[in-house]
Amino acid sequence: MLLLSEFPLHPDFQVDLEGPVFVAAGDRVSYQDGGVVVTRSTGEQYKHPIRDSYWICR
Repeated sequence: MLLLSEFPLHPDFQVDLEGPVFVAAGDRVSYQDGGVVVTRSTGEQYKHPIRDSYWICR
């Protein structure tokens, strides 16, 4: 299992989650409709609210 508290959508954009999320092997993580969605290998989906999202200037 992996504890996820932030989600790098792409190299220049970061999403911080409202609370940490446990992600198991085989799970897929995506950003949909303003939230992070974890899709289990069974097809079940869980949406997690975000606290903040922002562009990273490099």
